[in-house]
Amino acid sequence: MARAYLKILVDAADEDRVLRELLEVEGVTMADLTMGDQDIIAVVEAETYDDIVQIVLGQVRRVHGVGRTVTNLAISYR
Repeated sequence: MARAYLKILVDAADEDRVLRELLEVEGVTMADLTMGDQDIIAVVEAETYDDIVQIVLGQVRRVHGVGRTVTNLAISYR
């Protein structure tokens, strides 16, 4: 199992809609609106890190309103 934490910048007017759409993406196991440098933090889990890359590039970044994303791959978790 592979896991990544996504920090996502979103247009302010689209935050709620983007959050709802992200939670519908297969592999996104959690997403929260946050205050700070990013607008949403999401967790993506998949079988492999290559699968995570495909989810981020192929689905997450295509959600209308998603701006810049930063992906942090987990190397160890419990």
